[in-house]
Amino acid sequence: MNTLGLVLTQLAAAVWVGAIVFQSFIVAPLVFRRLEPDPAQTFLRAIFPRFFRLGVACGSLMLAGLAAVFMADSSAGVPSWLFAAAAAMTAAAAWGLALIPGINAARDAGSAGAARFRRLHGLSVALTLLNLVLGISVLVALTGGPPNVELSAGLH
Repeated sequence: MNTLGLVLTQLAAAVWVGAIVFQSFIVAPLVFRRLEPDPAQTFLRAIFPRFFRLGVACGSLMLAGLAAVFMADSSAGVPSWLFAAAAAMTAAAAWGLALIPGINAARDAGSAGAARFRRLHGLSVALTLLNLVLGISVLVALTGGPPNVELSAGLH
């Protein structure tokens, strides 16, 4: 088995999951509690594109790592759902990145854009939550799964 590919996949998934947790549960709440609306908006507009680009990079690295494992030994037992999860995580991060201009325009429109802002922001939050769940699933699978659960002999 290609150990480097497996480590790359695990590392990329761990970085992305960690970034999601840090951004969602530490940075964003702190910004809204400590900053006035204008500086908070300026800060968040600077950080969110970087956040989603990190997700695209991590998803791409996960796909590359899984491909390396598969190419080194196609009988290694890499479940196809891992490829699907990594692809979905990459696509969700790219979609989140693509939503940013619309979210910003809706926010800038004030009350006229409030409904559109809520819809786009909700979609962004849902994509981030999807990435969190998928990322945790990938990490659990690649570390042997929950206790007493065998996922794939080739991944252990």
